[in-house]
Amino acid sequence: MRKTVSLSFFWRTLFLGFALLLNVTLGYRLFFSDQSFFAWRDVQQHFADMQKDLGNIQQKLAYLSEEIRLLQNNNDYIERAIRERLNYVRENEILYVFEKKQLVNSIWTETEEDLQNE
Repeated sequence: MRKTVSLSFFWRTLFLGFALLLNVTLGYRLFFSDQSFFAWRDVQQHFADMQKDLGNIQQKLAYLSEEIRLLQNNNDYIERAIRERLNYVRENEILYVFEKKQLVNSIWTETEEDLQNE
């Protein structure tokens, strides 16, 4: 009878050790491995960013497709595009081209002239 009790104790201890080892392994994988919860969150965030980029690209694709259609079929649009983008003019027209000013100072900094006026 004693051998049965000690054998039963052995199997319970072995099963408990195996269960503890399994819990530690699964806990490690849950928080620290490449397949962890935190890695899953990163993948979800990356997926959301990719979906947003895809939406932006699809909008750009629709815009460019519409522009291609207009350039192939609409002579008024072609003329307007050439005049705006390439600065073409009709006969007896004068074109004035203004340079776009680059702001050197930001809204947070003041120029020397502003400081002198104060």
